[in-house]
Amino acid sequence: MGDNLDLNTTDDPVQNKTPIKQEKIQNDWKKGSRLLSGLAGSNVLLFSCALLTCVYIEDIDIFEKDFLIYLTIMMAICILWMLFQMYFTWRNKNAILYKDCQAGPIWMRAGIIFFGVGALIMTSLKIAYTAEYKDCVTPLKIMQPVMQALFIIVQTCFLWLSCKHCVQIYSNVTRCLLMVLLAVNLTIWIITVIEESRLHTNELQEYLYKNHSQEHLYRNHSETNRGGDAEENVNRCGCSYKCAVDKTVFIYLSPFTIEYNLFAAAMIYIMWKNVERKIDENALFHHGLGPGVHQHIPLLGLFSGLAILITGLVMFILYEVGKDNPQKKWLSLTTFNCFHLFSLILMCLANMVGIIIFRLDKRNMDNQKNPSRTLDTVLLLLASLGQYGISYYSIIAMVSTVPFGLMCGLTLSYSLLLIIQHTLQNAFIIEGLHRLPPANLLSALQGTSHHRAVEQHDTIRRRSVPEKECRLSITSPQRMLRRETLTQHIKSHLKKRKTMKDVYLFLFLCNLIFWIMPSFGARVRFDTGLEVNFYGFSMWATITNICLPFGIFYRMHAAASLLELYSMA
Repeated sequence: MGDNLDLNTTDDPVQNKTPIKQEKIQNDWKKGSRLLSGLAGSNVLLFSCALLTCVYIEDIDIFEKDFLIYLTIMMAICILWMLFQMYFTWRNKNAILYKDCQAGPIWMRAGIIFFGVGALIMTSLKIAYTAEYKDCVTPLKIMQPVMQALFIIVQTCFLWLSCKHCVQIYSNVTRCLLMVLLAVNLTIWIITVIEESRLHTNELQEYLYKNHSQEHLYRNHSETNRGGDAEENVNRCGCSYKCAVDKTVFIYLSPFTIEYNLFAAAMIYIMWKNVERKIDENALFHHGLGPGVHQHIPLLGLFSGLAILITGLVMFILYEVGKDNPQKKWLSLTTFNCFHLFSLILMCLANMVGIIIFRLDKRNMDNQKNPSRTLDTVLLLLASLGQYGISYYSIIAMVSTVPFGLMCGLTLSYSLLLIIQHTLQNAFIIEGLHRLPPANLLSALQGTSHHRAVEQHDTIRRRSVPEKECRLSITSPQRMLRRETLTQHIKSHLKKRKTMKDVYLFLFLCNLIFWIMPSFGARVRFDTGLEVNFYGFSMWATITNICLPFGIFYRMHAAASLLELYSMA
């Protein structure tokens, strides 16, 4: 009997430690699998960037052919894997046991379809443009956009159907191919950004060359045009019939492709993080909506945001028309900068109102692991570095400019306000994403059915007690005080939530117009000529071409995050 006791005492710890050891081994294997897939994706991306650099820097046709072959093969591999993944999950109903309901919200899936349609239109126009010069271009230049169009269609369907899946089988292969798919999307994003930046840089260089006589602005004219020989050859070739598609038409649709690939990359990253993740759907956190919030329409935020949006579109049109007219240029640039200053001041005030409401409405913070929220936070902080960088360069140039005129003052104020607005908005959005719903109000709202049962119990009890005692119980001071306190708390909270919905909607529309203007050609920091005079054309073009794409992405990502907060308010 003693031996039995000894065996039990020695066996129990082993039995208790076995699940812990297994869990530790599983976690270590998961980290190793993530490291392996991360290395695979990073190598694909780095090789793509190296080959792409040779295409745009070296004037050798072989690099372009090799890159087109490489990109076409990579897209074909991704298409085949996505089709297999969708077919396998459709045939095997038990293939997906867990789903992350917080990944791929409806607004993000709607965004991927919206930008996917725009990217598909751009790719179709690119196919038509290349087909017009089929006699003097390689077949690869037609095959690559055709493969890209098929890639957009398959990937959109794949993300719509599978963005919430937590894959538990073939996890290593799934992780690796998801990272390869992520690298392909980032490669296409880099290509589109480079093509768009080159187009706008060449247009600005020609515009400045016509309207200015300073030779030092154009001392590197030949260097910035390097890599455009292929386009000149195409233009010399001509089409056999009247050309129907202008290249600038589909280049100006590039913002849709840029945002599509970034949206897709973000959703793919969430899927990669969710591989082998086990989620209890019943334990998921859901934000509750207070009574009256469903019926509330944020009229103040809607009308003020639409006013900024419409005014911004009008100012953008006047700016595009006036910048080519020397007589109207100064007026268009001044009004355009004034609109930016006014809008940024309102956005700073709206962010401050939201932060103050957060401070007054004290809640606990949700610090649990959430890949979607972590990615949103990291992307906001990293993307804002682009606007920080270009603003600091502009501040240095304006402070050093002599004489200091009106345009210098407007540009300096715009740069300073941009830094302040980004800082306040980052703090506001990140705190909003981490906030839990109010426990007191939810318990009160969830207890409405309980209150009805209590009232029924009170009516039965009042029938069995004397009328005097019932009257005393109804008019109990403590009970009345508790009801008044709860009523005031609910009313105060609903006012805060309504105000927050106004703030979210106003900031969403403002960020939307600040995405539209630079995405479709507004380069106000070039048109003033102040930074160009200080840094030189090549230096300032390099700074803006690096920083501006991140600033454009920041506006769209901030708008998406604000839309998510609005849907949860």
